[in-house]
Order: sequence, then structure tokens, then C-alpha cells
Amino acid sequence: MTTMPPHRLMAGHRSISELARWASNAIPFYHDHLSGADLSDLSAVPTFDKHATAGYGRFPLTAGGPSGAYRVVATSGTTGDRLYLAFDLSDKERVGRWLAAVGRRVELAPTDVLLNTHCYGLWVGGPVLDWLADKAGACVVPLGPAAPSGVLHMLAGGVGTVISATPSYLRRLIEAAEAADFDLTATGLRLGFIGAEQAEPALRRKLLSRLPKGFHWVELYGLTETLGPSVAFGPDPDVAELELNTEDFHVEVLEPGADRPVPAGDVGELTLTSRQFSRSPLIRYRTRDLVRVAAGPADAPTRISRILGRADDALKIGGVLMYPTAVAEIITGMLPPSAEWRGTVRRYGLDDELQLEVEGAPELCRAVAVAFQERVGMEVTVLPTDGATLVRSREKTRRISIEIVTDPWAVRPTHRSACG
Repeated sequence: MTTMPPHRLMAGHRSISELARWASNAIPFYHDHLSGADLSDLSAVPTFDKHATAGYGRFPLTAGGPSGAYRVVATSGTTGDRLYLAFDLSDKERVGRWLAAVGRRVELAPTDVLLNTHCYGLWVGGPVLDWLADKAGACVVPLGPAAPSGVLHMLAGGVGTVISATPSYLRRLIEAAEAADFDLTATGLRLGFIGAEQAEPALRRKLLSRLPKGFHWVELYGLTETLGPSVAFGPDPDVAELELNTEDFHVEVLEPGADRPVPAGDVGELTLTSRQFSRSPLIRYRTRDLVRVAAGPADAPTRISRILGRADDALKIGGVLMYPTAVAEIITGMLPPSAEWRGTVRRYGLDDELQLEVEGAPELCRAVAVAFQERVGMEVTVLPTDGATLVRSREKTRRISIEIVTDPWAVRPTHRSACG
């Protein structure tokens, strides 16, 4: 196998078959993974996810490792071991072109001031949102995931027309504003770049009701593996669709258990292939995110639905198959905007038991349990907690945890349709 200096090979827009051949020569993982595949036919190339890269070192998808690269980033580790990647300056410039186009579409202007609450460090969110503002000539206030009081202090002083945040952080900000009797609707916020985790429609509606009238929620989508939110964005907050960056990525929506496109209207796994040469290219990379094709051919869509769930998060509770997003939609539609919840799944072989903790009165818990029974035929245990006792996250929030029960004599809990 011959490994050549990445910077000598990455300029320009080449065919996917050329990229696959180069990656097979330059990156040990791809050399093994693509061995024997017909690299002239993308549909014949096997797919993979990040778990397949285990055993290939700290930078399994990066040609030449970090030496000579522009920036190193890493995944959060919320769904497994952290994956490290290195990118060249040409990768930053590529992402910058997409971000500049997004900024023009949403009319981000030099007069705007972005309060950037995304993380920095190894996580790519903060720096990329800085780049977005830079491309529009807007000012950046690089707050990171600081205490919400810092953001409120800026807004109280008239600083900030745009905010970037995860839905979880935005929720904490609204909660802090209400506790301080601070009226967010009277601030200058007009635009928000909200992403890095899903926000079910019920939560989105509740958060928007606490923000200035006409506040434009812009959803950005991407991965650490794509150097941030460079894959898609939602240009219209009233339409549950994302517009894809087809210049930089070939996108497929594949069956979770097979390397073929799903039929129109079905849910499939978003799978990405780089169209540009990169130090860390993706070739039929399964993101584990579930979507529907909204426009374009089945094998190369141009628009997709918002993220519907994760391929590795399916729950089967009492014989009913659900994803955490569906659970969240029911709960958040019934809770006040500032209330939190958590779920614990106890997995017994092929079946699951779901127990929910909800910040609410016993009467509300009973209503939540009844809603699950009536809407999806699922029995769940719902327990009340006192006040704001559940942990708030400044970054991504994982609200459902899995507990594997291996003791064959373990007593399965009895569902309670009411609590208190």
C-alpha cells in the first residue's frame, strides 16, 4: 500500500471512483474495507459506520494522521468511543463556501452579532459557527456553553441579534430567563442557528413561543465527520425538510439492514459519500440517522425530512416498536417548556420496559401515562420528581438510557399507569 502526502492529492472535485481508489491506497481502513469491491460502481461499495473503524488507531479515517493538518476534531462519544479526525485548510474552505451560502439564504448580515453558545475544544460546533459569522462579516461573541446568565447579561445590554445553540441549551436559557423575570421576547434576537441534536416539533413550538415574534429558527445538520453542519439545513422553519449540500456530498437513504435505497416514503438511514477530496473522506458512511427522502431520486435525494431518530436507538416496549423521538414528542407536548424528563429502559432479552421521570405533579404523570396508552398502545411507568431536580445539559442531552438486565431471575417491574 502506498501512502502519499494528503495535501498533494486533495485539490479539486474528482469522481467518487477516483476518491475511493485514492482512499484505498492512502488510508489503511479503506484499504481493508474496500478490498475486492468494484470501485467504479458506488452501489457495489460496502457501507460502514464508525464502529467498523475500531482497531485502526486514533485517526482511522484520516490520511497521514494529524501531522500537517489544519485542525483535529472528535465526536462527542455519546454513542460509543470518540472518533478523531484531522482536516486540511482546503476542508475548511469547502465548508466555508457552504456556510456562506447558508448565511446569504437566511440574510445574515454584517450588522448582526452572533452569541455562539456551541462548544469549542475538540468539538467542531463552536468554531464552525464562528466561520459562518465570519463569512457574513457578522460579529461573534464566542461564549461557548457558559451559564445562561452570561447570555442574558449580553441581551440585557442590547448585545446579540443571532444565537447559536443546541435545543437543550436554548431550553435552559428560556428557563433561566423566566426564573429571572427576564422577557426574551423584548430582546433583539431575530435568528437562531439551532442544531447538534434533535428538537421534536412540540418542543420547537414551545421554545419559539418564548422568543421574539418572527424569530427565525434555522436548523443546521452535519457531523463531526463532515467538519460540522455542512450537509444540510432547513431554509423554511415551517417545513419539516432539510435541503442537502449535493455539491459536497452524495447522499443515499438506505435500508438499515441492506445496502440499497428504501422505497419512496419509507424511513431509511442517511448515508454519505464525499464528492470532494479530503484528508478525512467518507465513502458510503452510515450516519445512523433516520430520514425520509423529500425530493429528488431515491438513490440521490436533494431534500430529506428532518432527522426522525437513530438506527441504533429503536425501543421495543411491550411489543410496540418506538424511537426516542416519538417518546419525546408525546412527553414534551404535555409538559411546560421549562420541565425536564428522563427515561430508563430496562432491556430483558428482546423486550424492553420503559420508566419515565417527569418534572410535574402526579396528575400530569397520570395524563402522560394515559397518553402513551391511548396513542400508541404502550404501557409505561411515569414517576413525578420534585421541581427542577433533573440535570440540565449545556450541550447534547441524552434523555433515555438503556440498562441491560442479564440476571435471568430479575423481577420485571409492574407498569403503573398512574403515579403519586
